[in-house]
This record gives sequence, C-alpha cells and structure tokens, in this order.
Amino acid sequence: MDRTIDPRPARRKRLIALGCIGGLALLLIIFWASSFTTSRVRVETSKVTIGTVEKGLFKEFIPVTGTVQPIQTVFLDALEGGTVKQRFVEDGHMVKAGEPIIELNNPQLHMDAINREAQLLDQQNNLRNTRLAMDQQTTRLKDDLLNLDKELRRLERDARVDERLVKDSMLATNTFLSNKENLEYMREKRKLLAANVRSDSTFRQSQVGSISTNLVLIDQNLKFLRENLQNLVIKAPIDGQLSGLNVELGQTKQRGERIAQIDVLENFKVRARIPEHYVSRVSIGLQGTFAHAGKEHAIEVFKVYPEVSNGEFDVDLRFTGEKPDVRRGQTFQVRLQLSEDMQAVMLPRGPFFQDTGGQWVYVIDAEGTATKREVKLGRQNPDRYEVLEGLQPGDRVVTSRYSAFNNADELLIR
Repeated sequence: MDRTIDPRPARRKRLIALGCIGGLALLLIIFWASSFTTSRVRVETSKVTIGTVEKGLFKEFIPVTGTVQPIQTVFLDALEGGTVKQRFVEDGHMVKAGEPIIELNNPQLHMDAINREAQLLDQQNNLRNTRLAMDQQTTRLKDDLLNLDKELRRLERDARVDERLVKDSMLATNTFLSNKENLEYMREKRKLLAANVRSDSTFRQSQVGSISTNLVLIDQNLKFLRENLQNLVIKAPIDGQLSGLNVELGQTKQRGERIAQIDVLENFKVRARIPEHYVSRVSIGLQGTFAHAGKEHAIEVFKVYPEVSNGEFDVDLRFTGEKPDVRRGQTFQVRLQLSEDMQAVMLPRGPFFQDTGGQWVYVIDAEGTATKREVKLGRQNPDRYEVLEGLQPGDRVVTSRYSAFNNADELLIR
C-alpha cells in the first residue's frame, strides 16, 4: 500500500547548501572590498624623524679607529736560553745599536761549545798535517827526480866516453855493455818517477782543494760557536726606545722567549682595523683625514695586512703634509675615503633601512600624508645614502623605524 514521504531532510540539505554558498559569497565580497581600501595609520610628528632629500657633493668614506704606533718596532727574543746574569739598561730608556741590554748565563752551553771547539780544532790540525805530509811527499819526489836526472846525465856522459874507448880497444866489451844496461835502467826509472810526480801533482790538487774547503768550513763553525756564546748577551739591533723589558736577576729565560722591544720614535704611523667586506676596496695609497687639536690632517694607507681575524683586517697609515704632535697609544677617528667626491642626490641615513632594505620609503606630501614609494639606493657613508632612483631633491622622507606602522599604505602625520 502507498505511504507518505517526509520532505524535511531534503529541505534541510538545501538550506545548508544555500547557507554555505551565501557565506562564501560574503567572504568574496569582503575580500574584494578590502582590495580597494587603503590602510592608514595616524602618527604624531614628534614620534617620527623626517629627512629632506638634497643634491650635493657625496663623499664615500668609512669611519675607522686608528691607534698611533711607532713607525718601526723591532722585537728582541732570546736566541739562547739561560738565567739573567746582568741587566745593563732599564725599561723605557733610549738605546743605541749594539748596546748590551741583558746578559744570560748558560754553563751547559759554554761546556758544549768548549767540547765542540776542541773537536773542530782537532779536525783542523789533522787536515793541516795531511796537507803538510802531502807537501813533503811532493818535495821528496821532486828531489828524487832531480837526483836521478843528475845521475842520468853523468851516465850518458860516461857512455859517450866508453864508445870511444871500445873503438880503441881500451875498454872491455863486457864493461861497456854493463854500463849501457845501467844507463837504460836509469832512463826507465826516470820515466817511472816522472809518472809518479805527475800522478802526485794531480792527486795533490784535488786533495788540497778539498782540504782547503774543509778548513774554511771549520773556521766558519768556530766563528759560529763563538757568536753563539755572544748571543747570551742580548744587544740592541737599532737605535730607539726600549720597552716591555721585564726581567729580574736570576730569572730563567727560554730560547725564543720575548725579552723586550725597541721602538723607533723618530716618526709614527696609525694602525687601524677595517671590516672584512671592505678588503677589496682598500689598497695602498687610499686617502683619509682625521681631526686633531682643532685641525684637519691628511693620512694615507701605505700597508695592508691580508690576514683577517674576527671579521676585520689591519692597515697601516702614515701622515701626509703637516705632521701632528701625537704620542704613542693615542687614538683617532679616521675618515677613510673609498672613492672620489662626486655630485649626487642624497638621503639622510636612518633606521628605516633595517625594515625596508632600502627598497621603499614613506614620502610626505604637502598635506602631511606619507605614502609608500619604491626607491633605489646606491653607495653610503655614515651620514647619507646615495639615491639612484625614486626621489628628487626637496622630497621629505620618514627616516625613523617603520616596524610600528604595520606596513600601512599611508601615514597621517599630525
């Protein structure tokens, strides 16, 4: 049989679907309407900083702190270890080159030097005796050759006499032949002795050269030993002021330990540390200025240290032009100029750069409303940014922090 169907579930489904569609449409309307609205923030003038864009001479420089140092410093290290035996000068005094500063005592070094010197002197004596024996051998061979030549000349003279006597039958044939054989023997003996003399001369030349070289080396070693003992007396290598000397009598100093330093005070330099991202832009000859005693002084880079430590590297600067009256250890704020001065549009520096990265700024119109404007900034110094695009001289820009404005489109400045 037929039964009645309840229409309420289908009606509920239609109502839910219509409600979802309506809510989605409402959200779309709200989003569409918001896209055409402008977000504004009211700001009091006292809470913002305003800078004016100007055109003028842009100076690209970085401020660095420089410390006055002596133009030259020589460090004194202990070349040999030992205990302090005597101190000749006090810290802070002026010294001359070659003037003794302290003397160390090292008995073991003295004993080793004496033993080594005895060995070298023994080697030296042996080489000299060898050379003397070779000289005596050469002299003996030459003397034997002279005697043999003398005997050979006598035998040749007798042989000529014997030939006449044999022809006249006044000399026995056996005696003549015996004398002739003796003459031939002496001739062969002279050839052998002459060969020995030549061989001895060649050998002697090579050995004498080697012996002479060894004797020179021994003399150099002896000189080094004596100089090594003299290293126990530490002397000033240059004229200057002694500083950093902190030794007491009887104190032990190790080899290579720093003893003191000598500063040349005839002139000064300035040592400065610069952030490493400027390393490619800092070179020898770079100019800078600093203020001292109410005057502006010129300075230039003459040495760049390539080593980077803690994100910084060192440079040495020297004074150019009039030299200021400075002392070691004084510090100055040096303005190191990175490029030539040139005309540019400039914007005062401000903390807004941290919020926008220099990509946009708030520009104030005549009614006091600040609107966003895209800009392009170039070089910078501690006071100003170089403006490449987006701003003109006379524009007023908010240069304080933007984080409190919630990225608003406009600022209503009262």
